[in-house]
Amino acid sequence: MAALAVGLAVFYYFTGSTATLPLTVVPHLEGVPLTVEQVVLGAISLPVHVSGFVVSLTHDVAGPFTQPVAASLFLLLLAFALAGWLAVASTLPRAGFVAGMVPVIFLLMSLNLDVVGVFEVGQRYFLYLALGLLVGGAFGLHAFAEGLRLGWRWLIFGALTTGLSVLLFVKSDLSPAETALQLAAYATMGGAVMVALLVLWVGFENIRALLWFNTQAEQPGSRFGLVPFVLASGLYLGALSWLVWNKGRLELFPSVQLDPLVLLLPAVVAAGLGLRLRAPSYADWFPYTRAAQLYPLLLMGAAGALGYAFATDNTPLLRAARDFTSQALLFLGGAFLIYVLLNFGPLIRKRLRVYKVVFEPRRLPFYPIYILAVGGLIMVQVRNNRPLTDQVAAGEYNHLGDLTRQQSEADPSNLSLALLAERYYAETGDVLYRGDLHAQMGRAALYRFRQQRRNEINALRRALLRGPNEKISLRLAALFHDPADLFEGLEVLRRGLKAEPRSAALAGDLAQLFTRTSLTDSVAYYLDKAEQLAPGSYSSRTNQLGFLLSQNLLEEARKLGDAMKVPADEPGLASNYTLLQLQAPASGQEPAGLPASISMLDDASFAQLYHLVLFNVAKRKDQLTPALLVRLSTLANEPANANYYEQLLFLQALARHARGEEQSARQLLAPLAAGTSASSAYYQQLLGLWQLQQGQYATAANQLAFAATHGATSALQARVYALALSGRADSALVVAARLAASSDSVQRQQGRQVQQHLSAGSIVPAENTAGRVGSNWLAQAQRAEQQGKPAEAIKNYRRIVREAPFNEGAVLAAASFYTRRRNYLAAYEALRAGLDENPRSLPLLRSYALAAADAGLSDYAADALAELRQQLPPAAYAALAAEYAARQAARAAAAASFSGAPAPSPLQ
Repeated sequence: MAALAVGLAVFYYFTGSTATLPLTVVPHLEGVPLTVEQVVLGAISLPVHVSGFVVSLTHDVAGPFTQPVAASLFLLLLAFALAGWLAVASTLPRAGFVAGMVPVIFLLMSLNLDVVGVFEVGQRYFLYLALGLLVGGAFGLHAFAEGLRLGWRWLIFGALTTGLSVLLFVKSDLSPAETALQLAAYATMGGAVMVALLVLWVGFENIRALLWFNTQAEQPGSRFGLVPFVLASGLYLGALSWLVWNKGRLELFPSVQLDPLVLLLPAVVAAGLGLRLRAPSYADWFPYTRAAQLYPLLLMGAAGALGYAFATDNTPLLRAARDFTSQALLFLGGAFLIYVLLNFGPLIRKRLRVYKVVFEPRRLPFYPIYILAVGGLIMVQVRNNRPLTDQVAAGEYNHLGDLTRQQSEADPSNLSLALLAERYYAETGDVLYRGDLHAQMGRAALYRFRQQRRNEINALRRALLRGPNEKISLRLAALFHDPADLFEGLEVLRRGLKAEPRSAALAGDLAQLFTRTSLTDSVAYYLDKAEQLAPGSYSSRTNQLGFLLSQNLLEEARKLGDAMKVPADEPGLASNYTLLQLQAPASGQEPAGLPASISMLDDASFAQLYHLVLFNVAKRKDQLTPALLVRLSTLANEPANANYYEQLLFLQALARHARGEEQSARQLLAPLAAGTSASSAYYQQLLGLWQLQQGQYATAANQLAFAATHGATSALQARVYALALSGRADSALVVAARLAASSDSVQRQQGRQVQQHLSAGSIVPAENTAGRVGSNWLAQAQRAEQQGKPAEAIKNYRRIVREAPFNEGAVLAAASFYTRRRNYLAAYEALRAGLDENPRSLPLLRSYALAAADAGLSDYAADALAELRQQLPPAAYAALAAEYAARQAARAAAAASFSGAPAPSPLQ
């Protein structure tokens, strides 16, 4: 278990900061124009424009997050160590037993066990219960059960500790996770004492390890003498001296600092392995067998406490641990070196195996030297106004502040919790330890949740005043996203990069900040610097490709894209690569799809999906599968994707249009086009272009005019073509002249272009309409009709009415088919569906009026007849009226003959 605890501490040493204050990438989208389709009108092509998005990545820092798993592991190790300590201590002689019970009582009192509300709040009933069961039980076993085996003692105290723990968690007013976090917070002081005791116990073990290395060889000739031992020890102590003198900073390599806690690890190992040889120094208190049991228990608790400090990245606790460790290793190691040289210097010179008898001196006893070294440590602490106790208290307040902030975020209406969390952070960061970066980050997180931007900036600025820090610089710079904050952001990032010249994140964010200016050279410089510091990183490659795309340097972007591998789990890079494929096809891999596991989108994953659908629409229509459409619908219906709902609906419409599902596409686009905003105007224009593509010229002209009134100025050019194709050449000339006289240079150019087309007579309806939706079904229906397959013909005509009611010719053919089969109501419904799409079509209006007469629905034909009276020449309208009257008469005669027929005999 002790080895597991040390391994856990090592694990959190490397991962704690990342888990508590994770560095996150923040995607940003910059719109660029794209063309995904051409609406071909004879010799004229009208582009269908959409917006593409260049993705760039900056960095931000989230948290600090609480670590309930680490807290639970710490408490588990603490409980195991407590049960084992009580079991072993109860077997010691009286003096050893009393000394062993002191830290147990201190630990139980420091945990504040009654705060969680097991019994009456404010009373210490649970503490008394724990003291009675654990300390009283230990005394009982020590006094009255001396012969009880150690295994049974372990079992007894293990059961007592487990029972108290279960009662504590079951009866707690808090959730299990919050209970663990609160107990771990109150265990901070006890954990710090265990770490201090461990450091004091192993403080000289590195020097003893050097002594063993110098004198352990079997042959005297293979052993080192006194000079190598003194030189190695001097180098070790010199490094520690510089570390203490330079306030804990000693750079071994660029960006690599000497951490005194790393030196603690070999000392711990050496102490465990050399415990038997050290027995003469503690044999008067307890035997080696008990020392071999107590040491792992102490190590277990200390490693658990240190691991939890690493897991939460608790600045003051880690600072206290590092400072005390470096000072203890220096003072105790130096004292032990003096002790060895005074007692065994001549023996080392003779290359004898001194390490075996190092705790059996003949001149100077061990403990006076040890006590002098500890006294030196105490004097340093007193000289520095006892910073360790303040730092440990600050660490405890950090834990409590994080827990209280988490509770306030779960209950935003409870302002008292937020104020309490702020008070904890203020006490630790402004009073106890002014260099507490964790507290300032906690306050910033508290203000961010409450949307108090100015307070968050002030908290982060205070943290930077007390020392540079990469994460704080990144988090502060992330707040300066408005154009007015440009220079403040530049200043923060420049200072951060100067203090942390190896930070690729700072260099990359500085490059992105310069993209807001016209200083493209600075952008390129910092992009290159970020790539040098972190070659091939996700953010670096994404930003490099994005910068080339935003500057329209497509050839350079294509070369870069061809040389890179694009994994699907890097959505920003995948999005930019797909955008590159849309603009300047590269010869590399196919665009990567969005991983199936993603259900909640951010800007980068949305852009990846968006460009993938556009790419499929433009170049891979066979990839627009039903599964893709279902996934788009699922993502759109996810509440977490509400910010992307409009674009996801647009993608569904675009994909269905490309698949030939025109009616479904228009139905999806309809709610987006219902409005007067600029985005609604775009969708209105797109709907007009689709109508123009399907030959609905008159309807498209009205739709495009509607879009132009809402701000879609480019719709006017398409409207000219729609007017000309619908036979309204005079209106087309008027709109073209208005365009040519516009104050906008782009519109003037468009006006002159359409005037040339009008004067040249090149705007003519397409003769080949086979590509329109519904034409293929019409051909199949007519072929089936000729072959005498009425069921197949009916199936295709029904599909026309359901999925292609905008195809005027196909709808008229369907209505004619139903009329011939005397299914007048079906003919009427088909024509009504056609008029919903083409309300000004004279052929549809004429057929609709006649179908209404056939179906006996003359009242519904009144509006159509009124419209036809205004549109048709008098002679044509008179002929229509005569036919309408004849059909009405025929319908009436049929009805009369049916009603006048004799009823059949019941006997027939």
